[in-house]
Amino acid sequence: MSNFSLTAISSRSSKTRWIFRSISYRRVGAFTAISDFALILMASIATGIGYHAFAFEIEGDIGSFCAIGSFCGSIFVIFSKSLELYRPDALLSSRAQLRGILIAWGSALLFGFSILFLLKAGAHYSRGAIIGFGLLGFGLLVASRTVIRVNLRQALADGSLAGPRVIVIGDPEELAVTPSRQLLRTYGTREVGRFELSPGADGSHSSLAYDLAVVDSGIRIAQSQRAEQVLLAIRWVDTARRDLICERLRALPLPVFLLPDRFVSSIVFQASRELYARTVIEVQRAPLSRQNMIAKRFFDVVLASLGLVILSPLLLAIGIAIKLESPGPAIFRQRRKGFNGEVFGIYKFRTMTVLEDGPVIQQAQRNDHRVTWLGRFLRASSMDELPQLFNVLAGEMSLVGPRPHTVAHHEKYSRSIDNYALRHHVKPGITGWAQIHGFRGATTDPALMDKRVQHDLWYINNWSSWLDLRILARTVVEVLRFRNAY
Repeated sequence: MSNFSLTAISSRSSKTRWIFRSISYRRVGAFTAISDFALILMASIATGIGYHAFAFEIEGDIGSFCAIGSFCGSIFVIFSKSLELYRPDALLSSRAQLRGILIAWGSALLFGFSILFLLKAGAHYSRGAIIGFGLLGFGLLVASRTVIRVNLRQALADGSLAGPRVIVIGDPEELAVTPSRQLLRTYGTREVGRFELSPGADGSHSSLAYDLAVVDSGIRIAQSQRAEQVLLAIRWVDTARRDLICERLRALPLPVFLLPDRFVSSIVFQASRELYARTVIEVQRAPLSRQNMIAKRFFDVVLASLGLVILSPLLLAIGIAIKLESPGPAIFRQRRKGFNGEVFGIYKFRTMTVLEDGPVIQQAQRNDHRVTWLGRFLRASSMDELPQLFNVLAGEMSLVGPRPHTVAHHEKYSRSIDNYALRHHVKPGITGWAQIHGFRGATTDPALMDKRVQHDLWYINNWSSWLDLRILARTVVEVLRFRNAY
């Protein structure tokens, strides 16, 4: 594949390398589209003013030049998007970009000025200005693509382009032909961990045990390095091994993608390199999309802020009452397991004479002597949970979600209850679907805990903003019933 000569622009030029230092791989296309629109607008204004000043010694109608440039710029961006010119892998191909710019720019000019002619709105833009606009616009677009391509190549070469953080798990043979640089160039991912499975997938007990240990190590690294995706590089025909790994990876709230193996890659690459760049199979989907998480976060911040403002006198009064009743802090922190299995400190009003947060924690029982007189009322009314509004604002919790358990209880239940780890696919909540169905407070019966987990998983699989509002409304009713809280 031939490329434009890049000798005029050094790929290591310090003047251009900065462009993609703060832009993620997925934003390169949007950056290019905005750049195209701005260049076309500039070309329209420059040629309009310049031509009229030179030929007629008048400034011309700047407003008309801006309108024409914006119109043609919008059409060009739409055509370029439809031709997939803004994909990062397409931006690396000079031939594809030149061909695409010719088609999109010619179509934008033809379509744009045809509309202006039919509407009789092009009187302020002469034929000479139109020709100058077309030539200058084309030259600026080609020059811009050259600069972008050089910067993109350099960013890919030195790994400075910010892409989704991923861990890669695969067979030694498949990993050998899938280096980190290829993953960055083809899929825009930034590798933070690579894990080799056993060389031979013979199905033996030792081979399976080794693979599961490798996957567990990958899960720990994904959690500690805040990975955003998991990539599997294994043979597509090895379905038993794939299913085993995917079952283990369900503990992570991350999308899991199956990369094309060597056999599939050889076929698809010969057919179309562009198709090869997008040939991945999503074998596990994140429970909430990026848009869902933004909507839920906005919902949490707004309501939590309002709640703290409205309830601040009540929070202050409860804190003073606790300090007057018994020695100790009014609010204490206890370690809990949250989103993606991360440990955070949850805030609670102190309701006991003890502050347990060790490897063994005794759950409160009915008529528990450790619970203070005021603490019984706070626990029954769930007012002891109100300080968790600060956890919501800090992004550690959500208003609605599975209730977080202590680290000690998490280790216990994760070993005895199937799919328990799936509760951590969303942020824990102050209230949840399980709580409004009566599963609140201490749960010493494993059967009841299993039902709570099932309710939590139903919520994760059926989340919506309306469901959150419904749960919050029913929480008020449930609190007034004083069920299972002591």
